[in-house]
Amino acid sequence: MNDLDAIIAEMYDTVCFEKGERPDWTRQAAIFAPGARMVRVNDGGVFEFDMDSYRINFESMIDSGEMPCFWEGELWRETRQFSDVAHVLSAYETRRTRNGEVLNRGVNSIQLFKRDGRWWISAMIWRREGRDVRIGDAPRS
Repeated sequence: MNDLDAIIAEMYDTVCFEKGERPDWTRQAAIFAPGARMVRVNDGGVFEFDMDSYRINFESMIDSGEMPCFWEGELWRETRQFSDVAHVLSAYETRRTRNGEVLNRGVNSIQLFKRDGRWWISAMIWRREGRDVRIGDAPRS
């Protein structure tokens, strides 16, 4: 596993949690660059976040009981790298638990840069499947 693979794996792992637990926001803060932006797109609209508002939104879903536990895993990935800049298109699926029923699928578009010998996520936008939007199999390179 290279450094870029490791940061993407860490990104997915930081949002996963079991019932009675919470995401590890400290780990997440360690992989996103200061000022990172996040945008969620779904059939309900476009929702923009900085890291604090994303955490607050996520925590509100936990507190309301809407999301008592959560697991997200990668299905396939396409990476384009130019020296110390990278773009990762990463399809995912979400479940309540690692082996539970699939709840959603979608695609993350992740922008990264390398500084001080490591990768940082500077921005992420994701689109969940919807009425007229479906992901396919892994892209052919």
